[in-house]
Order: sequence, then structure tokens, then C-alpha cells
Amino acid sequence: MTRAQDLLPAIIGLGLLILVAAPASRAADNPCLECHAKVLDKPVVHAAAKRRCTKCHEDAKADVPHDAKDSPRPRRLGDSPDLCMGCHEQELFVGKFVHAPVGAGKCLGCHDPHASEYVALLKTKPATLCLDCHDSVKKKPHVVASFSQRGHPLGDGETQAEDPLRPGTPFYCAGCHEPHRSEYRSLMRWNPAQMSCQKCHQM
Repeated sequence: MTRAQDLLPAIIGLGLLILVAAPASRAADNPCLECHAKVLDKPVVHAAAKRRCTKCHEDAKADVPHDAKDSPRPRRLGDSPDLCMGCHEQELFVGKFVHAPVGAGKCLGCHDPHASEYVALLKTKPATLCLDCHDSVKKKPHVVASFSQRGHPLGDGETQAEDPLRPGTPFYCAGCHEPHRSEYRSLMRWNPAQMSCQKCHQM
């Protein structure tokens, strides 16, 4: 036997050990992931969901599988806005103008509390999420300049551009509008009186 053939059983054994040990280690941090790991199997994961499910959910019965009659699914510890504010700073959701879903405490209308394919744990593609409620925006040109009647791109095209003012973030409605609260009408990020094309476009 060659030296490589001698080492083969040890290499296979090490590989199996890693495969077996990795889930156990993950489950040691959060035992719920022994069965519910798929809930977090997406690119963007809520930091709280990585740590302990019981941070947001009532303790499920210790016996596994859970008794479906007594515990069909772990219940949240409180209403979603109060629960979310337990970790997220309340100041970020209070202002002169507040987005209606935020005012109604509907955090989970836009965000997935566990994991998502999209930025900020959004439930769908960012611009699509906004336009599902604000469908009138697409019925006429948006932010029309005097030299163009086509309207401003909304970030719902096939190609996703980067936000020029928020590097690493895709460009969509939230490039100009605050999704939670603002001191300006229409939830603008900046004072509309000082807003100009030159903020993003070099002219």
C-alpha cells in the first residue's frame, strides 16, 4: 500500500467526525436547531434567531417531538411591536411622520422574524414589497424631471443597482424614503427643500 492509501481511512474518519460534530455544536448553542435548522437556512438571518428561540417564543415542551395538542407551535412572548422593541431602539420608529404599518405595530408585515433571502429580513424583493402596497406609484412617472417624462427608476428592474448614498445596499424606494419614520413629509430621508438630483448624480 502507498502512503496515500494508508492515510485514506484516517482522512475519511476525520471528515465523518466534522460532519457529525458540526450540527451538534450548532445545536449546543441553540437546541431548537436540532430539528428547526431549516428555518434559518437563508442568506440573511436574524441575530436573535441564531441565539435562542426562547428569546422571542415561550418555552416549548421539553419532550420531542412536541405534543401537537398542547403546543402546535411556540407562541410569541408578546405582541410583535413590544417584542421587537425589546431589542430594537424605539427611537428608530418614532418621528413626526410614521409609516402606517409601523404605527399599527405590523413589523411582521414587511419583515421575516427568522431569516430571509433579502436585505433587512424583508419578506420579498425590496421594491416589490413597497409597490405591493403603493401600487399607484407605478401608474405614473415617479419624480419626473423637466427633461424626462419616463420617471425615476424604482429599483424593481431585473438588474439591481447599488444605492449611491448607501454603499452595499441595493437601490430601491428606501434610497429616498425612510421605511419606518421621518421628520419630513412622504417619509423622505432628507429635507425635500435641499434634495436635488446632484445628491446622487454627478452633473
